[in-house]
Amino acid sequence: MSKEGPLLPKFDYHLDESDPDVVVLRRPGGAFVAAFSARGATREGIVEATKQDYAALLREHAGPRGLESEALRSRSA
Repeated sequence: MSKEGPLLPKFDYHLDESDPDVVVLRRPGGAFVAAFSARGATREGIVEATKQDYAALLREHAGPRGLESEALRSRSA
């Protein structure tokens, strides 16, 4: 492991704007993450939803060494 922390998978979230009233945040495979009103969506809200989803993915896939807590600490530093 490097001094910078574990290598984490890169997730390229994207916004689905196919509906003029709703903006949907999706994972690379198209999985639903969150929906926002097209009029009320903010960058901050979308970023927060992305962070929460990514943290949940890390918790789901964390190994016995607790890599997710290490990764979260390094991301918030």
